[in-house]
Amino acid sequence: MLNSLVTDHAKLALTIVFPLALILWWLQRLNLGATRKIPGPWYLKFTTGFAKYHEFAGDKAIWIHHLHLRYGPVVQYARNHVSFATGTASKQIYSTGNKDFRKTELYDMFRQGSHINLFTALDPEKHGEIRRQLADRYSNSTVLRSKIVTAIVERAETFTKICSSTNSADVYLYLHAYALDCVTAMLFHPYGTDSLTGDNDKHMHYFPSLGPLWRFVAPRPANLEMGGAMIHKYVTETLARGGHSAFTLAKRFSDQGEKLDLPLAISECLDHIGAGIETTGDTLCWLLWELSQPQHADKVTRLHYELVRASTEADLHTLPYLGAVVQEALRLWAPGTLPLPRYVPEGGGCVDGYFLPANMIVGCTAYSMHRLDAAVFPDADTFSPERWLDSEGAADRQRNFFAFGLGARTCIGKHLAMAEMRACLNAVYSKYKTHPAHDMHSDMGLDDQALTSRPKGMCCKLELVPWDEAA
Repeated sequence: MLNSLVTDHAKLALTIVFPLALILWWLQRLNLGATRKIPGPWYLKFTTGFAKYHEFAGDKAIWIHHLHLRYGPVVQYARNHVSFATGTASKQIYSTGNKDFRKTELYDMFRQGSHINLFTALDPEKHGEIRRQLADRYSNSTVLRSKIVTAIVERAETFTKICSSTNSADVYLYLHAYALDCVTAMLFHPYGTDSLTGDNDKHMHYFPSLGPLWRFVAPRPANLEMGGAMIHKYVTETLARGGHSAFTLAKRFSDQGEKLDLPLAISECLDHIGAGIETTGDTLCWLLWELSQPQHADKVTRLHYELVRASTEADLHTLPYLGAVVQEALRLWAPGTLPLPRYVPEGGGCVDGYFLPANMIVGCTAYSMHRLDAAVFPDADTFSPERWLDSEGAADRQRNFFAFGLGARTCIGKHLAMAEMRACLNAVYSKYKTHPAHDMHSDMGLDDQALTSRPKGMCCKLELVPWDEAA
C-alpha cells in the first residue's frame, strides 16, 4: 500500500512538476519581463518560427519593414531579436569605439574553408588586426589610381559593347561578370579575370559566397558550384604568379615572404570576390532597370548631359548628379538589406532608450533605415536622386545612410563599389538610353539571401538604344 502511494506521488510529480518546471525555464528564457516594453506583436516574443519562415521565403527585409511601419523604429520580431531603424541606434550598436556588441555566429556561414578572414572574424581585436593589414588597399585614393580607374573603365566599356550588340541583353548576368572582373583587377592587377568576354573565365561569376551549411538548406544551380571551383583555382594560381602591381592585395600578401599563410590569403581573396560580385552587381542591376522606366526620362537626360560634359573618366567622382544617382541607388537597393546581427553584451545594454538583456540579438536594416523616417526620406519608395543635392536635411540623410554599414565593420570595398557604379553609368548613359527588352518578363522584386537581396527572377533584359537614335 505504501509503495503504491509513493509510486502514485512520483507519477504525479513527473506528470505535473516536470512540465511546469520546463514551462518556467522556457518563460525565463523568453526574458518577457525585460522585453515587455519593446514594441512588436505579442506572439512574436514567444518564437523564432515566423522570422525563420520569412527568411526562407526570401521576404524577411520587407516583413520586418512592415512591422516597423506599424510599431515604429524599434520592433521585436522574434523571441530573441530586435530590429532598430534610427541613426542613434546604428551608432550605439556599430560605432567604431563600441566593441561590446559582437557579431553573431551567422557570419560563420561566409567562411571560405576553416579560416577566419576580415568578414567572418567575430572577435573585434582579430577583426581590427586583419583590417589594419588591408585597409589601405581599398582606400579611395588607391581606388582612384590611374591603373585601377583604367581597368574599371575598360571593363565598363566592354560591358556596354556586349549589351548594345543585341536588342535583349541580360544585364543581370553581365553585371555580375563586370563586378567580378573589377574586383579581381583590384586584387591581382594585372591578372584580373575576363569573364565578360573570355571563354576560360565566363563561368567564374557564378560564385557561391555562402558556406556549405547554407548551400545545403538552400541548394544552388550546378553552374554556381562549377564557378566556385574555377574561382578557387584562379585565386590559388594567381597568388603564386608574382609580378602583381604595388597597390594590390596580392602584392601585400606576397611581400610577407616565408611568413605568408597561403590558405589564409586564398580565403581572404575568395571572401572579397564573393562580397564584390553579388552586392555591386545586384545594386547596379536594379539601378539600370529603374533608369529604363519611362517616368525617369528627364533624370536620364540630365545624367547624360552631365556625363558628356565631363573631361575624363578620372573626373567622374566629382560629378554631382552622377553622385546623387549612385547614392539614391544605394539607398533603395543597398547591398545588405537584412539586419546585421550583434549580441547585446554581458550585463545588458541600452539601445535607443530600451534596455535589453544580455545576449539578445539586435541589428539595423538598411531597407528600413532608408525608408522609415518620412521627415528624412520623404516619398521613400520613389527614386529621386535630387534629394541628395538638397543641402537642407543633408546631415540627417547621412546619419541614416546605412548602405555599407557603420564603424569599424564598414564595408572595406565601398570605394571600389562606387567607382564601378560610376564607370558603368558613364559607359552606358553617355552614349545610350535603356529600355526594358521586348522579352523581359522576370520579377525584379527583392529576394532575400542570408544578409543581402537579389532580383527574384535573376534576369533583367534591357535594350540599349544609341542616344542619337533615341532622341
